[in-house]
Amino acid sequence: MVKRITSIFGCIFILSFWACDGKIGGTSKNSLPLSSGKYGEVLIVVDTLYENGKTGKVIDQIFFTALDGMPQQESQFRASTVPPKSFKSILKRSRNILKLSIGKGKKTAINIEENIWAKDQLMLKVTAASDDDAARILKKNAATIRNYFNEKEIARLQKQYSGKPQKEIMQNMKDSFALTITVPPGFVEMAKTESGFWLKKEKTIGQHQVLQGLSIYLYPYDSDSVFTNDNMVDSRDLFTSENIQGSRDSSFMQVYREYTPATQEINLNGLYAMEYRGLWNMKNDFMGGPFLHYTLVDEKNNRVIHLDGFVFAPKFNKREYLRELEAIMKTIELK
Repeated sequence: MVKRITSIFGCIFILSFWACDGKIGGTSKNSLPLSSGKYGEVLIVVDTLYENGKTGKVIDQIFFTALDGMPQQESQFRASTVPPKSFKSILKRSRNILKLSIGKGKKTAINIEENIWAKDQLMLKVTAASDDDAARILKKNAATIRNYFNEKEIARLQKQYSGKPQKEIMQNMKDSFALTITVPPGFVEMAKTESGFWLKKEKTIGQHQVLQGLSIYLYPYDSDSVFTNDNMVDSRDLFTSENIQGSRDSSFMQVYREYTPATQEINLNGLYAMEYRGLWNMKNDFMGGPFLHYTLVDEKNNRVIHLDGFVFAPKFNKREYLRELEAIMKTIELK
């Protein structure tokens, strides 16, 4: 079950959208405090009666569904609950809020509201007449709810990255490959070829290494088979075997073949793309972790573009490191 907060400190469609601008309850939006909480956290406001009923079970399914392509099971978000009577003070500044109002006579609806009690805040409000109705609307919109919170987190990261982009790397990318992504501080160029490049960001937490890798490589387009799992695996292995080597002799990165990547079609910054979530390992070495990969076709230049982000963090959860790479890759623009 989701973690419960006991102290104030401790098919249905989306029916309406309200982004609060200007003044809110007589208070200027500019005077609002910043939203609080860590990336990937969601606060759920729900009465204890319904948290322990069908509604609570669906909430668990929404937020504790395992993220595909992870070496150890990690939920898609970290969720905590609080009853309505305790939802006040600092809790109202939470970055992501799912607020449920359930009671006889209430119309079933989902509303989206932003910047109510804090800047850069997203709140989804669900109203329903009963436990059954609330569970039904949540289950029907489970993927949509997850996507709203994820895309808001992505937008927050992208806003942060745009403040101090690495302009030299981005210009080099534009000149060499007629595309660009927003590259935040910390990434260094490790290799560059005629067909692509890869960047690395590395840090140490305590005695433990955390590494994020980002690569882009391009091949001529020949058929729609570029979107198959086999093609992605083969093209990725070709690039990484030549460019991403381990510390031991003859060691290089490859896709972990015993796990079949999870795929889905997505809109990648206005471009059709196939998303893959899988696992990598280092041949002849003891390293591995998750990767997130996008394949898209640049029709104007008749080429296939592969975007790839991978994480090595053996002592830590990897979800948020991967989300950071997702935010970077989703800034892609073709020039």
